[in-house]
Amino acid sequence: MRWAWTWLALGACVVAPPTAKGTEDSAAVDTDAEPAPETDPSEPPETDLPETDVPVDTEPPCAPQGTLDCPITVPSTPWSDSRDTRLSASDEVDAWACAPGTDESGPEVVYAFDAPAVGVLSFTVQSDVGVDVDVHLARTPDAAGCVNRGHLETAWFVQPGRWYLIADSWVDEQGTELAGGYTVFVDFLRLDQGPCAMTPVDLEMFWTGCAPEMDCDDSGPRPVLHTPSLGPTVKEAHLVTEEEPFPGGWPTSFTDRIQRHYTVSEGASGYAMARTEPWAPAGEGGSEFGQGAYGAPLPALDEAWYVNMYWRSRPAPGTRMVILNPYTGDAVIAAGGYETGPGDGTRIGGAAEEVHDALASDHLDELLFGFAADAAAPLGPVRCW
Repeated sequence: MRWAWTWLALGACVVAPPTAKGTEDSAAVDTDAEPAPETDPSEPPETDLPETDVPVDTEPPCAPQGTLDCPITVPSTPWSDSRDTRLSASDEVDAWACAPGTDESGPEVVYAFDAPAVGVLSFTVQSDVGVDVDVHLARTPDAAGCVNRGHLETAWFVQPGRWYLIADSWVDEQGTELAGGYTVFVDFLRLDQGPCAMTPVDLEMFWTGCAPEMDCDDSGPRPVLHTPSLGPTVKEAHLVTEEEPFPGGWPTSFTDRIQRHYTVSEGASGYAMARTEPWAPAGEGGSEFGQGAYGAPLPALDEAWYVNMYWRSRPAPGTRMVILNPYTGDAVIAAGGYETGPGDGTRIGGAAEEVHDALASDHLDELLFGFAADAAAPLGPVRCW
């Protein structure tokens, strides 16, 4: 930073003219000059310098830090912090609402992050040997505010505002507190801009109710899932495409001409990988092998990147969705609306094996599902930052 300095002239040196010889000790007196104003020696002298107001911060910092009342602030992301829960000043929560059956009665360390926009907040931990510190995300600084937790990592779609991240010591069945040293990592991905920007959509689901780990509301006549939303994701089987005719219209088994399908899929998507999943099973709702819930074959490119949910309010076929791995920043622009399922309410949806491969995820790994803000985004892998 370049500083600009301003010099203020407080006085000037004046040289008097020489006096006449023999008058050095005489002093000229101006008898017409006005007398100097009287001054009160107890008052400071007046100056022409401007007055300035210097703010004084009288509010002391909160203490002790790392507690529910005084969390450690996450200044920016990505960010990491190393501590020891045995030295923590907080040991207030024994179990969190997002996992009431898990004993977290050891000491905890509390952090706070102010999200500047909608996005994904991720929180991961590495514990020292013999230590078991779990991670939790909460809307409010109390046990009831917990929205998600994990043994090693957790993530959540968050709105702007303050969120709390808690590293808590697990207690085993013998009552031993596995407190100790750890390092946490915090990251935040904005989802209001960029290639992974999403539009919030509330989806009516066919579920009978909402699983506790889902960002879902079942207070109305039908369960409603708030998207973007995170949850376990099924690895789906393949569907027949428009580019591969079959005698009789459909495959006759799980593997009937599946190798041809793999070639068609790779040619359409340009994505090379070892494909191994078979055709979708026959018999579900009277369907054939490789047939989706809505009958007709898919465009080959859409099939390569298709996703499904158990949506009652199903989007139009080909609707662009963003499927995001919140721990890596990898995402896929996927095609929704062709298929419905899985019926298990503890699974947020399903994705083709190409989607899982691009995201380095596996069957039932947690992925974030959202509707793309760009309805014409090209299908396939993208990086969110």
